[in-house]
Amino acid sequence: MKNNTVTKRFIAGAVCPRCSEMDKLMMYDNAEQQQVRECVRCGYQDVMTDNGPQQLSADEVITRVNQPRVGEEPLAHEDEIQVVSIMDPMAQPGTKRRDH
Repeated sequence: MKNNTVTKRFIAGAVCPRCSEMDKLMMYDNAEQQQVRECVRCGYQDVMTDNGPQQLSADEVITRVNQPRVGEEPLAHEDEIQVVSIMDPMAQPGTKRRDH
């Protein structure tokens, strides 16, 4: 008879990428012998690979890394980035300051 017990161990000092809670992540090997990281607080899951973690949870964690740069086309789920220019009212000739 084969023992199918999965040993889950908490990762000391680890912070969840989704809920930012410390000491809530555990790691274990799944049936496919992949290392899985899982948060007991919010349910976030990812598989650790040679190329870094691959997320198993449906919701992607929003970070500055997965957002488009200025001038790039936004993805379907992202808002378009607009550049704002701030103009100096004193730059116009003949304008007098009235703030003091």
